[in-house]
Amino acid sequence: MRVGMGLIKNEHGVWQVRKKVPKRLEAATATVLGNGKRRVSWLKETLRTKDKKDATITAKPVMMKFDRILADAEALLAERPLRNELPDAEIKRITDFFYAHELNADEQQRQEGSASDDALFASVHEQLTADGIEFESPFEIEKPRSGLSNRVMHKIEQDLSIVLPATKAALARGNIDFIRYELDELLRLFRINLDPQCADYRKAAMALMRTWIRALQDIAARQRGEPIESPPIPDTNMTAPISGQSLRAAYDGWVKMQERPQGTLLEFSRGIARFIELHGDLHAAQINRGHVRAFREAAQLVPKHRAGKLRKMTLPELADWSRHHPDAVRISSATVNKWLTCLQAVLNWARENGAIPDDVTWADPVSKMRLTEETPRRQPWELDELRLLFGSSVFTNDRFIPAVEEAY
Repeated sequence: MRVGMGLIKNEHGVWQVRKKVPKRLEAATATVLGNGKRRVSWLKETLRTKDKKDATITAKPVMMKFDRILADAEALLAERPLRNELPDAEIKRITDFFYAHELNADEQQRQEGSASDDALFASVHEQLTADGIEFESPFEIEKPRSGLSNRVMHKIEQDLSIVLPATKAALARGNIDFIRYELDELLRLFRINLDPQCADYRKAAMALMRTWIRALQDIAARQRGEPIESPPIPDTNMTAPISGQSLRAAYDGWVKMQERPQGTLLEFSRGIARFIELHGDLHAAQINRGHVRAFREAAQLVPKHRAGKLRKMTLPELADWSRHHPDAVRISSATVNKWLTCLQAVLNWARENGAIPDDVTWADPVSKMRLTEETPRRQPWELDELRLLFGSSVFTNDRFIPAVEEAY
């Protein structure tokens, strides 16, 4: 049975409230809720009452909570727009981070030793013995020493004997569910919102399984005493320009090509910087229409007047502020289009000058993405008005000319 406000009775006659999640927000809503699910289609909550009147009253704050959840999902989506592509360079960054993390964690354990873990084992052993509880353990209590005890060394080998074959079996079958949790956590760490249904998600999962096998094999080699070095853990906040072909590198190349007015340089610098604030310094070749659309939508939220703390905010921060201040005046469509023009000019320069290789399939992602601009209400000057203006002493008096030149 249903009534208004999303109220519905369950099979026990208890009222519950629910709200449909827009399809484009399903993945982001799951992230906001942190419930471990990949997507959430409905927001639901029981009202714990069978009385319709009580349900109608208590449903209102629940619906408000649902609205806040969807607003957070909307903000998350604007900050990290859903992507269906993950270039090889970004996959490598993720897998390199994972490999380094696993090797460094293992090395730290060997450096710190197992004294605290062994102390816990000894404490449990002592309590069981004192209580007269019979038990069997293949390991004796060892005196504190540096390094790992026999028990911990055995535990590492036992874990390897289980996890390594299981990972190899999953890789052989192409079973990406085996690695899905780890991949999702890494994507969240790198602030990448990748569609789990896209081909590149599967590609990244397969690459991550191969990396995990390599890490486990190197840890097993350490168990045999082989000197396996731990690589430094990459910074997840670092951008990943490829051979000088990032958007920032393309912009730098565009600047060096010829001298341009200072105003033009400032305008282009601002437009490119705003795009990078939203998406990071992507490879010029990987920027697609989805990136441009998300950039355009975020730019439309930028407040026109930015004083105080707003002056230092990034594009995602400005867009989020604007959502919480819906009455604030926002920048015009013409300004948004200027930023799109800056991006388009740099990308076309990148294509024409080899920053986007010729063998890469590429189409201008900014084409036909501009907003419709409002028609100016100001009427053009009439001929008589122009004659009157330029016939004034400001333009006919020679004594005024030096002052004008000095002003410039």
